[in-house]
Amino acid sequence: MKDYYKILEVHPEASEEVIRKTYRTLALRYHPDKRIRSRKRWAEEKFKELSEAYQILSDPVRRRAYDRNGYSEQRAKQPDTVSARAEEEAYFYYRMGLEHYKNAQKKAGWRILLGVVESDLRKAQDDFRTVLDDYPNSKYVEDAHFHYICTLIERYEYTQEFLQEIEEEFAAFLDEFPRSKWAQKAKIRFVKFCLFRKRDHSKVNELLTEIAQLHRDTGLSQEAEVLLEYAQELNRSV
Repeated sequence: MKDYYKILEVHPEASEEVIRKTYRTLALRYHPDKRIRSRKRWAEEKFKELSEAYQILSDPVRRRAYDRNGYSEQRAKQPDTVSARAEEEAYFYYRMGLEHYKNAQKKAGWRILLGVVESDLRKAQDDFRTVLDDYPNSKYVEDAHFHYICTLIERYEYTQEFLQEIEEEFAAFLDEFPRSKWAQKAKIRFVKFCLFRKRDHSKVNELLTEIAQLHRDTGLSQEAEVLLEYAQELNRSV
């Protein structure tokens, strides 16, 4: 049984006003029109789930029936066999993506010339996209999204449309998973992307200065300072 209180991120004793305001906030946050292509299906599912929860909890009669006839923390946490199967399938594609991505790191000259590296990256990208598109509520989505971005970065493609897609994916990932275990690596990769691919030095300086201030006395701050010095040296040589 779905935990509608958890879906709406409110307490079981929340007032009607709190439920209404929270729903409006979440509906704006997860509206599909505000999501990039790779996360649109996930947003559609999330938005549908939010609407379903709001329809029940905003109606006093239906809410009382829900509380009386079904809701409990224990029941809400019971395993769902369908979800368990979906998680297994999502894990399969995620692991396959990691295998292809690992193979793509073997950048011997012949592998690059024969297009093997590019082929491995495309396979990994397809697997990670499968997790994002077909299993949007899986616990592997966060990891798959980060590695999907990694495959995009390492592709040998430089069109403006492709570079724009990478930038949008970075922004979406950091917005959706601000506390992700991959957040720091994602930020540094984004900086390197702006520095070496987009060559947007003003953006690089802005990002690195922010990272150095927010993550003082950490490895991330030190790496940011090194990149900042390098970026400044490039600016002086232009």
